Amino acid sequence: MKKLLLPLTLVSSVILAGCGSDDDDSRTTVVDVAQGDDRFTTLVTAIETAGLAATLEGDGPFTVFAPTNEAFAEYLTDNGLEATDLLAADSLADILTYHVLPVEADSTAAASIAGSESANDQLVETVYGDDVLLSLSGSDLLVNDATVVQADVQADNGVIHAIDSVLEIPEKNALSDENKTITELVVALAGAQTGAEFTVLKDAVVAAGLDDDLGGEGPFTVFAPTDAAFADLLQNAQGGPYDDLNDLVNALGLEAVTDILLQHVVSAKVNSNVVVLADGVSLATLNDEQSITIGVSNGSVTADGSNVSVTDVYASNGIIHVIDTVITTDDNPSAQ
Repeated sequence: MKKLLLPLTLVSSVILAGCGSDDDDSRTTVVDVAQGDDRFTTLVTAIETAGLAATLEGDGPFTVFAPTNEAFAEYLTDNGLEATDLLAADSLADILTYHVLPVEADSTAAASIAGSESANDQLVETVYGDDVLLSLSGSDLLVNDATVVQADVQADNGVIHAIDSVLEIPEKNALSDENKTITELVVALAGAQTGAEFTVLKDAVVAAGLDDDLGGEGPFTVFAPTDAAFADLLQNAQGGPYDDLNDLVNALGLEAVTDILLQHVVSAKVNSNVVVLADGVSLATLNDEQSITIGVSNGSVTADGSNVSVTDVYASNGIIHVIDTVITTDDNPSAQ
């Protein structure tokens, strides 16, 4: 399991507790520290504009990965934006809360996480909900692809680490519905009047009894095979071809099919901006014996060799990335 992981319900309670705290003039908050540092004037303006100052002045504790003014300037240039565009963006609060952890992690704790043997343990949930990836490059601490340029700027309710670039969040796919769990979203997409997809995945999830699990709190990242991917598996799997999902289940046993499905699920909320940084990284799945290895080449992403065709379909408890083949285990039939 991930270090420093807090369920979203606890994240919400932290925020609400922070908003309800009485002011204490003797405390120096992360907002106070940022306001007193000329490197963070753009960040402070953004925090105040987004209405997050009261939250970050609360009890916390917080870890703020704080882009410098130069980092924001580079972000604006790269995206063809003016500062006024950023401050007016509907996504401003989301961008900022993606830079905040609902726990305090000084450089020693952060480096310990970044140096974890398991890639899953390098993933840390933010107040926004999506995970960031902590890693090491020599002696440098990285947050996604941003480098910490000064660590451990201490406040009474947390710590600030200055970073050299803005952590970007991806655009959510039009198929997203954050009022639905992953199970509910798969069911809805399977029943669409036009362009229905995931009909076999839906049936497989229900048959395996995973609908309650994927309808739970999460967070999850699901690499979801299309109907065409399942059709290819039924046709080409060892011992096949199989007529349909029931035929496959009868031949292999429900446990084997369940293991295949579990290999498509990671217990973390990993958006595409993190996935593309994970070339060669193996992520542990809910199938305890198997992992998914991410590959990145010329802008294309694979998960255990399966092409990722659609990214960032958000549900209330996680993210779906669509893949074009079913990932199979060493112990279960694979495509011939």
